[in-house]
Amino acid sequence: MLSEEQEIEIEVSPDETEGLVDVDGYDTTVDPLESGFLWYKPSRTVTEQRNTGGHKWTISGHDMQVLTSTVPPGHEFMTETGSFMYMHPQMTSEVELTLCGGKGGCGEGWSRICGGESCTKVMLRNPGSEEGYVGMTPNFPAKIIPVEFGVTVSPNSSLIAQGGSIMSQLGDVTVGCSLDCGFATCCCAGMGLCRQKITGGNSGVAFMAAGGTILQRDLQANETIAVDGGSVVMFEDSVQLGIIPSGRLGMCCFGGEGCFNTTLTGPGKVWLQSMNFLKFQNAVRQTVMEDRQGADEDDGGGETIMVEIMGEILVDETIMVE
Repeated sequence: MLSEEQEIEIEVSPDETEGLVDVDGYDTTVDPLESGFLWYKPSRTVTEQRNTGGHKWTISGHDMQVLTSTVPPGHEFMTETGSFMYMHPQMTSEVELTLCGGKGGCGEGWSRICGGESCTKVMLRNPGSEEGYVGMTPNFPAKIIPVEFGVTVSPNSSLIAQGGSIMSQLGDVTVGCSLDCGFATCCCAGMGLCRQKITGGNSGVAFMAAGGTILQRDLQANETIAVDGGSVVMFEDSVQLGIIPSGRLGMCCFGGEGCFNTTLTGPGKVWLQSMNFLKFQNAVRQTVMEDRQGADEDDGGGETIMVEIMGEILVDETIMVE
């Protein structure tokens, strides 16, 4: 066994790492089946520093990540509720109630609510003379996907995302909603009638949260893929949403995927996640329920009470999400 004073150093030659991950964090080599899906592979340490409007930011960790950003004097950092982790002591935090007016007017508040976000925005401001810093993290086990408008996607374009996907933003980014007026897609495609719409300019960055393994694919014109609706994180507004039957009667009733699968038709980029929050929550709830039953049989005393409390909390939160 190694003592605490001993250290292990692992050297990796440049040839072993060169070309593994491109500038956007997507692994361009791990696709042996040539499926076109690129694996979003965040670094296990702090990634390279980026700069947006004077804010220098990095993303730390391999999973359940942390976004750290500097805040110049007189500037502010906007984030969603529940994402705050730490900040410089001279920083101040305030809320902007969009339903009560705000910069975007009352309409912005209703648009945010319909898109699956809170009407409240948290503003972390730096009123001092020194450069400050803030740390943000998703409010569920997730990775952080930085979407830079003008780099990751075209400037002045829009993304259609699952409600609650955006965590924070820098620069020219607007969070609203778009209506899916197609009866079939709004009922069966997994995105609902009111979908979250994120629009950004040349200097905007949207920090999105997604669970599990993240895949991204750039669809060509008229190229279509069939996916599970709950696995969709976001897609460019040039992508066409649709549905197809998941199979025959037996598959629809007993296959566990419902009656329809979601289709995405290019051109445009799409992002998928292997473990959305509701799927993760249901898996944990099932485990808690099984543990509660076992604890009841074994008469576990205090353990039984704790398991019952956890089970009730997860059930209540799942009902609220649904």
